[in-house]
Amino acid sequence: MGIFRMRAIVMGALGVSALALSACMPVVDYSGVTVASSGAKPLKVVAALDCPASEGRLTRTAQAADGRSCDYENGNGETVRLSLVALDGRSAPEVMQPTKAALWALVPIANPPVPPVGREEPGEHTNIDLPFFHVHTVGDHADVKIFGVKVHSEGDYADVRTDLGLKHTVVHAGPHGAEVVAEDVGRTNAELVYVLAAERGAPSGYWAVGYVAKGPVKGPLVVAEFRSVRKMGGRGGWDEDDHGDYRGVHHDGDHGDIGRLIDRNVEG
Repeated sequence: MGIFRMRAIVMGALGVSALALSACMPVVDYSGVTVASSGAKPLKVVAALDCPASEGRLTRTAQAADGRSCDYENGNGETVRLSLVALDGRSAPEVMQPTKAALWALVPIANPPVPPVGREEPGEHTNIDLPFFHVHTVGDHADVKIFGVKVHSEGDYADVRTDLGLKHTVVHAGPHGAEVVAEDVGRTNAELVYVLAAERGAPSGYWAVGYVAKGPVKGPLVVAEFRSVRKMGGRGGWDEDDHGDYRGVHHDGDHGDIGRLIDRNVEG
């Protein structure tokens, strides 16, 4: 393995671990979608959604009479549905599983899992074993473990996982796109993110789909499900034509438009 590839793997692992530890939970930022900790402050139990006529670049296009859902679009190829989801005694990840499956059917990114480096693999092995820091490589196959972050990479494929108590983040990335799962389910609050971002448009016509869900650990959850017919990438979260100015699902320091829609319902 070349020194530059080794350096990239090690620095990438260090960056992921620093983000995870500094936020007290995994922080995910994949092409413009970020989620941070839901925090210890109890979130509100919502009976009906607060759906403003607009939020940033999102404009409301429909609203259910019962206050349990509303739809938004930005005129730039993205739609967002805000909904109120009861848990009925189940866990948040369990309740969101059917939604996750439906989204995967729209953008079916299937990256094969990357196995750990085998001791008997042919080629020149590199091994670094230090307290809290382990690197094992052979050719373009590498394992990195540092401060609760595990990275397995081989060729164009990579799996990254962080586990901190009940909080975990998993990224499966490959030449066709990436699948991101981030779940922070504590004693008080739950926050979940699921993103599928393709390198080429899926047969469904979508390039990216996913959801952000947040609420009390016993529910209900406020869920923002988004779908885009444009490619994720670039500084602003979408393709280069946006000149880094698109903020529809980009959760930056002020959480972006989707984050503000959710927070106005569950915060304080």
